[in-house]
Amino acid sequence: MTKITRTFDFAYYQLDKYPQDDCLVDKRDGKWAKVSTKDYLDQAMAMSRGLLKLGIKPGDKVALISNNRSEWNIADVAILQIGAVSVPIYPTITEKEYTYIFNNAEIQLCIVSDEDLNTKVEAIRKDVPTLGEVYTFNKVTGAKHWTEILELGKDLSNNEVEVLRDAVKEDDLATLIYTSGTTGLPKGVMLSHKNLVSNVKDSLDRVPVANDAKALSFLPVCHVFERMILYLYQYIGVSVYFAESLETISDDIKEVKPNLFTAVPRLIEKVYAKIIAKG
Repeated sequence: MTKITRTFDFAYYQLDKYPQDDCLVDKRDGKWAKVSTKDYLDQAMAMSRGLLKLGIKPGDKVALISNNRSEWNIADVAILQIGAVSVPIYPTITEKEYTYIFNNAEIQLCIVSDEDLNTKVEAIRKDVPTLGEVYTFNKVTGAKHWTEILELGKDLSNNEVEVLRDAVKEDDLATLIYTSGTTGLPKGVMLSHKNLVSNVKDSLDRVPVANDAKALSFLPVCHVFERMILYLYQYIGVSVYFAESLETISDDIKEVKPNLFTAVPRLIEKVYAKIIAKG
């Protein structure tokens, strides 16, 4: 059984103990598309090999700017298991803030979800000397698609990923999370694997479901709370369905019929206000 000391160990633990056909599920062209636990990790391994071919090394910083989706989680494992550092960034901030964060973190490679975000990042490329390639999760004309990284990592004969994965320690830097900060520019919070793993393990007793449950995810995964929750779902074996957007949550709930989801007070207040307005 996988011993869990690093964030990516949760996915391998699920593969060992609760392999799911619907580990991660996205809405694509009006239908729910499932990614099994095995496919999740097979793609993460291919992506890790591709990142190494692109020159990403342990300690390098890779930015993820995306909505909640299965590819985010695949990329997260791919980055972290080779000892690199994932830097999740809010999609809604300004180009000026992107420039500051990219330079402060010394981002080497960036993956964005869609055309608008690709345009934003391309607009600041000239101001970020460390930035190399930019890839997209959606197909965007003129942009490199993330599957090109998977293609680079097709060669199964190279065991460098396993060697690097074994070398990652629980106290190693896993992620930089940029807060809004109380004053001035965003502050990059340095979190180790142990920081995140300890939160997940300590939260286990609070989850009222088992490995046959489904969850709906809609809080931003670039925020540490929902990110920790996604690791927790993987730990328990809960299937994760990603809402299309905040606007579609009520329809997504009707379709998925999730056993649980995480929310914040403001969202519950909005739902309450909507009910009262209709009342």
